Amino acid sequence: MIKVIVSTILALILITSSLVIYYWRDVQYDPTGMDMLQFFILLPVCAGLLLLSPWLIYTSLKAYQTGKAQKLEAAKNKEQHLQQQSELEKNKEKPVEELTLKVYSSAAIHSFGENQDIIDAMQAFKSPELDETLANHYGLPILSYRIRSLDELLPEAEENDTLHSMRVQRINLLIQQQMEQHSESLYHIATHLRKSAMFYDAETAYQYRMHPGWINEQFDEEKETDIPVEQVARLNKLNLHILLPATLIHLWPDETQQKLIEQLEQQYEIVQSQIHVEFHYVDHNNAYSLWMNLLNDIQQQNELVSLVIAVQSEIDQEWLEQQLWQSEQYLPGEYAASICLSSLQLSIEDLTEIKTIKFVKHVKNISEYLKKKSPNFADQLQQEAAFILFLDDPLQISTAKKVQQYLGKFGIELHHGLYCYAYLGGATEMKALFGTLLCMQMNEDVITLAYSVQHPQTFFVYQPVSMVEELEQNAA
Repeated sequence: MIKVIVSTILALILITSSLVIYYWRDVQYDPTGMDMLQFFILLPVCAGLLLLSPWLIYTSLKAYQTGKAQKLEAAKNKEQHLQQQSELEKNKEKPVEELTLKVYSSAAIHSFGENQDIIDAMQAFKSPELDETLANHYGLPILSYRIRSLDELLPEAEENDTLHSMRVQRINLLIQQQMEQHSESLYHIATHLRKSAMFYDAETAYQYRMHPGWINEQFDEEKETDIPVEQVARLNKLNLHILLPATLIHLWPDETQQKLIEQLEQQYEIVQSQIHVEFHYVDHNNAYSLWMNLLNDIQQQNELVSLVIAVQSEIDQEWLEQQLWQSEQYLPGEYAASICLSSLQLSIEDLTEIKTIKFVKHVKNISEYLKKKSPNFADQLQQEAAFILFLDDPLQISTAKKVQQYLGKFGIELHHGLYCYAYLGGATEMKALFGTLLCMQMNEDVITLAYSVQHPQTFFVYQPVSMVEELEQNAA
């Protein structure tokens, strides 16, 4: 900047001096010392400053704004660094906290397919497809993650449900689809609930002993058989937890809860007193904590079994138009995932767990921790197959850096991870939650992890039951 000012003033001095000298020579003027100072020095300097004043003001303002932004950024980075350091120091001396539950069945659905097909498509970097039904503000089709198989069921749903939006109808269909995936588990749970009621609960047993025709209109009296009374592990209730996006909190129909209870009653012949249905509304800020708290509650419920279903759908033109006002590149999606689980103390007759899910906190070295849980984990680290599902946005520059910072030193490389964030559409509320459930569908023969850099010492660990049994045998 100084070079520009000096160059401009020197140029003006040269021009002004030339003009004044030629003028004085023509008019035969005899200048004094003050005239020379005014015309050769003061006049060029003042003219230069006046000429450069707009640029000087603009440059000064820009420098001030840049300096202010840099100070704010430095303060923000310092605060984040101190916060991370504080969190790490806080957790430094804390012992590892471990919460373990049994998993009986799991399922997931996405526009890429179901279960393992979703993982395969994500690893193949599959793209969203052009949606012929949804359109942008210009009437042109847009890309979406639409589950095409739902479209075949929609006409029937629309006939029976004309009061609710397309979004609510599709979410209802996804809930039904996920419940069907757990039909075998629900059948065994229902059988165990009846046997438990007969042995432990006289009031509930009385409801079961009532004429089954009151519960099931298609009951055939000729095929009626007495419900056997035998001792089984006590099981009091089936909990159905439905996790929905927070944007539906005022839109979700109240009668859905009772309909689901009646459906389970009719389909599996469970009395209503043994069914509990609860809806949880999830946003981006509480998704992780809500899931952790829910797992903690289930772990303490030794006489209850839970089916958790997380559902999201944005395949609705009316809803899409609201989002397009905020972002013209908005990408609608829909997906659902579910898991049937209980505490370790509960045993359900004829139903065997397929995996265990561990929620672990304050783990300073995840590799060392998992090697103690499974001798095969060291070999797993040497392979190239992905076994960890990252819940964060890969487009954030800091994500890969933090993954490398937190996990790289333990032998977990970037190729061991899979990002699901980018394949779940524009809404962020349910992404982390769906990721923790989708992790169940990764390689069934190895330990799989769900991880977020926002919680650097916290992991969701899924371990095949065969590994657990092998470890117990080796320990014995």
